[in-house]
Amino acid sequence: MKKSIKTTISIVILFVFAMAFNNAFGQKVMTLEECRRQAVEFNKELKAAALQNREAQVNQEVARTAYLPKLGFTSSLMHRPNMDPISMPGYFLPTADSEEEAMAGNYSGTSNVWSPGISLDISSITLINSGFEVTQPVYAGGKIRYSNQQADAGVEIANLSLNMKYSEIIEATDKAFWQVATVEENILIAEEYIKMLIELEEQMSAMYEVGLQPASEKLKVTVQKNEAELNLLKARNGLKVAKMYLNQILGQPLDTDIKISHDENTDVQLINFDNGITQASSKRNELKILEKQKQLSELDAKITRADYLPTVGVSAQYTSYWLKDLYEDVDFQPMLAAQVSIPLFQWGQGKKKMRAAQLKIQQAETELENTNDLISLEVMQVKIQVEEAYESIRLAEKNVTEAGESLDETRASFDVGLNTTTELLSAQAKWAEAKAQLTQAIANFEVLRTRWENVTGNLYMPEENEE
Repeated sequence: MKKSIKTTISIVILFVFAMAFNNAFGQKVMTLEECRRQAVEFNKELKAAALQNREAQVNQEVARTAYLPKLGFTSSLMHRPNMDPISMPGYFLPTADSEEEAMAGNYSGTSNVWSPGISLDISSITLINSGFEVTQPVYAGGKIRYSNQQADAGVEIANLSLNMKYSEIIEATDKAFWQVATVEENILIAEEYIKMLIELEEQMSAMYEVGLQPASEKLKVTVQKNEAELNLLKARNGLKVAKMYLNQILGQPLDTDIKISHDENTDVQLINFDNGITQASSKRNELKILEKQKQLSELDAKITRADYLPTVGVSAQYTSYWLKDLYEDVDFQPMLAAQVSIPLFQWGQGKKKMRAAQLKIQQAETELENTNDLISLEVMQVKIQVEEAYESIRLAEKNVTEAGESLDETRASFDVGLNTTTELLSAQAKWAEAKAQLTQAIANFEVLRTRWENVTGNLYMPEENEE
């Protein structure tokens, strides 16, 4: 019996140890760079953009085949039932004075040569016609060349879209990462703040018991502690949501227990803002895509014009036919053919289509100019935001230092009865608020630093990941 109890206890201890081991080692600890790499590798939106890129490459390969000859096989069957018998009566052949008269149908008499009649009694007729055909376009007004140029532009647009999605994923990853970091730091600050309140509450209880403080002073601390614990609960729930969002970007289960690691150094450096607008104008994927879309519109205009130019094609055929009961030998015969198509008159349709194509080009140019202006404005806005975030860190650092000194002075004065409980609680709250503001300011600066790289076109996919 004792042996059985010992065995059971051993199993329980091993199970508890295994659970603790899984909790300790099952949690992922990831840096910002590791989060970026995983997001690039597993993010579903980026995978969709990569598939669109591959689709454009396949369409480019399809466009190339338009230059090549095409081989086809055709076969047709014709059947006509319930046919009447075919009958031609016999007759004596006519005579003529000369071949020219005979050709003209001027006969002079009738010979004694008899031509027997023909009688075909068939109930139906079946005809099968089959053949191979090779066709090759010779001239199509440049349409094939322009279509291939459009396919090339489509591949470039897909590459740019993939890079743009990459930069969006990196920016979103950084934002989610620093959101988790901010909430985690705020939780630590809240826990430290609650610890201070608990110590103060214990001190106030001791003073109340000896009659040095009324109960109302102790209750002030208790109420503040309860409020702080509620805020801590909200912060922990907010951390769960922030981790879910980060997990979604990383392409892993939402309930993954992820732990991040980051540099807590507040000694940040201000960004070099030189040539920000110039870099954005030359590097932004949005502008490059619009340039390519303008090129597509120009090619559309050329293709529209090609629709109203002559087309030339050649073909080679190898055909045979089979006629039931009449001609049942399969004998393929070669045949060459050429085709020329010249549009002559379409009631001005070509000119109107060309006008519409030119208007589409003008729309693309206008959109490109407008987007360029908006991007320049965006660069200037982000520049101001980065500068503000940098100054916010400096001010927040100063505020933390001063709030800490104020808390120390207030606590010392409180201990000798020179400050009230309310003043000490206010000093503690100000210290906690200053620490939280510094944490938020650092996170905002890091996110905006990535944002600056994105808006200036410097956040692009490494070459090894573009394949």
